[in-house]
Amino acid sequence: MKQMTSIEKAVNRLVGKPGAEGTLASSKLPGDAAEAFSSHSDASAEQKKLVKLDRPLMAANSLLLPEMGSSPLADQFRRIKQPLLRRLDSQSGSNALSNVVMVTSSLEGEGKTYTSINLAISIAMELDRTALLVDLDVVKKSVVSQLGIAVDPGLSDYLINREVEIANIIHSTDIDRFKLIPAGNAKQIEANAELLTSEKMKAFLLELSTRYKDRVIVLDTPPLLASSIAKGLAFMAGHLVMVVEAEKTSSTIISESLQYLDGSRFAGFVLNKTNLASSKDSVYGSYG
Repeated sequence: MKQMTSIEKAVNRLVGKPGAEGTLASSKLPGDAAEAFSSHSDASAEQKKLVKLDRPLMAANSLLLPEMGSSPLADQFRRIKQPLLRRLDSQSGSNALSNVVMVTSSLEGEGKTYTSINLAISIAMELDRTALLVDLDVVKKSVVSQLGIAVDPGLSDYLINREVEIANIIHSTDIDRFKLIPAGNAKQIEANAELLTSEKMKAFLLELSTRYKDRVIVLDTPPLLASSIAKGLAFMAGHLVMVVEAEKTSSTIISESLQYLDGSRFAGFVLNKTNLASSKDSVYGSYG
């Protein structure tokens, strides 16, 4: 891959760049967040009704299902998740966000939601892991559409309505150990987009990470170059995964995106839309 030379240079510059001062991982809880920490109920208060996923639609969307454990798709995501999980385990307890993974891309259409869903389901297929997928792309709400479900309340409802608690927006699905926080009412959030990078949002992610330490929290966010929100969210996650569309996204675009990331949080790239026959190229970059 000829692109790799310039991309690797950009990654090297990124990893050598110091983290942003005052990011969530090293900051103290603001007053409102500390209050929220003590007021929310625990996992026992989560939504009890199982959300039934549309499996035929998921199959049509090339999404992973537990019964596909021996398929090429399952193997691809197994090779993506394993080094990522080793990274998470090695940093467990080192900061409050060590179990939070943000999945993003430079532009729309590169496959970040596809990757987020499949990564979360693949993690849930581990016998000792639970995955919590959070849809932060609150305008498009692509996660629920690809899963073929309609479920509320969601993230935007929690951010806007003080009466909605975190446990109220965590939905269990009919895939074991795969839980979901949907985007919620996008129309509410469109007029209050700053809520997604607010102190309440920081407190929300910090509480998710701390209260549910046994879960891998996967964030599906807007693309970096299409949304200022994604740039802010990049400093609210413990690990960053960048999805790149094979043979289309230029190294210039990738390098521009990397400028907005904290090198200490950067986990690696996922090369999407490659031929399964050459699946060895489906992942590149460093998860070290």
